[in-house]
Amino acid sequence: MQITRIKQLARIAWGLGNFLKSPMTLEQAKSDIRKRMDNRESNFLTLAKKLIYENQYSPYRKLLLWVGCEYKDLEENVRHLGIENTLEKLRDEGVYLSLEEFKGKIPICRNGLTFETIQTDFDNPFLMGKSIQGSTSGSRSTGTRVMYDWNFLAEESANELMLFETHGLSNAPLVLWLPGLPGLSGILNLLINIKFRRLPEKWFSHLGDGMVGNSLKNRLFIEYLALCCRMFGLCMPRPEFTNVRSAIKVAEWVERTKKHKGMSVVRTYTSSAVHIVQAAIEKGIDISGSVIFTGGEPLTERRYRFIESAGVKVYPRYAATETGLIGASCGNVNFPDDMHIYTDRLAIIQRLCKTVIGGHSVNSYLFTSLSLNTGKVLLNTDIGDFGRINTKPCSCLFGDLGMNVHVSEVRSYDKLTGEGMTLLGSELDEIVGEMIENAGGGPDDYQFWETHDSEDLSKLIIAISPEIQNLNEKDFIDAILEKLNSIGSNITSQIWRQADTLQVVRAYPELTKGHKMLPIIKEPKQP
Repeated sequence: MQITRIKQLARIAWGLGNFLKSPMTLEQAKSDIRKRMDNRESNFLTLAKKLIYENQYSPYRKLLLWVGCEYKDLEENVRHLGIENTLEKLRDEGVYLSLEEFKGKIPICRNGLTFETIQTDFDNPFLMGKSIQGSTSGSRSTGTRVMYDWNFLAEESANELMLFETHGLSNAPLVLWLPGLPGLSGILNLLINIKFRRLPEKWFSHLGDGMVGNSLKNRLFIEYLALCCRMFGLCMPRPEFTNVRSAIKVAEWVERTKKHKGMSVVRTYTSSAVHIVQAAIEKGIDISGSVIFTGGEPLTERRYRFIESAGVKVYPRYAATETGLIGASCGNVNFPDDMHIYTDRLAIIQRLCKTVIGGHSVNSYLFTSLSLNTGKVLLNTDIGDFGRINTKPCSCLFGDLGMNVHVSEVRSYDKLTGEGMTLLGSELDEIVGEMIENAGGGPDDYQFWETHDSEDLSKLIIAISPEIQNLNEKDFIDAILEKLNSIGSNITSQIWRQADTLQVVRAYPELTKGHKMLPIIKEPKQP
């Protein structure tokens, strides 16, 4: 076992060397994206053949064969209908995965077909032993494991380079305010930027040394990466602990950079962007003229207006652990969260479905992988998001490259999101339900209210019946956060603790006219 691990580390180190020595240029990025756009259909069919039909463990293979779709049938449909129309046809026949099915929470059940899955069933088998591994922060136990191939990161770097070029930011100093390891967002964004030689000058991290999950192995990897960068003449910043209450450090960096170098770019979570602007306004710090790329949460109209009130331009990015980069802000912004989908690497359609919590109807997004380098294989797979889709020509750089699929008003369902961290609602419901039961209550004695404060920062309120008397609110929140730590959601726990995302109020849960419980109410009445 130890020898196998040593061999794996050696392959990863070799891959990193190749990744670093061949920087992504603007010309190369445009060429690679155009090639992928020109070959979308053949890339999809190659992926389907190698990663689905020739993989006996693939859940998608079982679904495709169940509807009588052999590879030759899929090939014929794609050639005649195109990718998206074929995917819609398959969806209507039952070839799709719901969020709960993809997460392995429930078996995949169709008429006459039932089977269970485990998370490795969706892995790309060709990446075993030579990829970077990570997991989502909001899933049970070790989370949803995801592998990131060096070639996949190179593909993403081409998309990201286009984003900087689209908004005229190729030479602006960059700073990250994203969690360091064991969080994935910071290190992946760093690697993507290293590829096209746009290293951040500073890396502020929501996680610090000594915090849960920040192991010696993670710190050694950062030092090894910095050493490799130096070998190629690159200066890589180390993560500097900066929790959400210390946003003033980021605002001050932006102000100093403005004085000495001009406008700068900050990449962070949407809530963290709000914290930066709050700190700047409160302390009289001038951050006007800067740009913030946001992600992890919706860029609502209200958040957009608040951030821009400080003279800051804000552009959204769309990404998920399971998919990698999904899309980013259009160069001709018509409304705050108008984003191009990276259709060189992904296909997207929609499916009308009922949410698990609350029973609401939403037009969820279904994603399909088009790259053989993907870590998770997706075929009409729901990752818990919904919103608008619009296909239209665009004169910005993304449009020139053929990426004419736009999304907007992107929101999550059956997931709880705050401070860039995401947790399945059913998982928190399980934790809280057990604790309420231990306090002498039942399933009708609590309810989740997902609401927002005056700056539109997400707050998750747990409304607990006043009749549950054997309960201390502060101890209750602490116990939830400790439980999240114990099940592998330690990053979510730490950042939610910093931001006071979880709160308890004593109020009777609200009921619908049919007296059906609604465990999540998006905008509750104030108790």
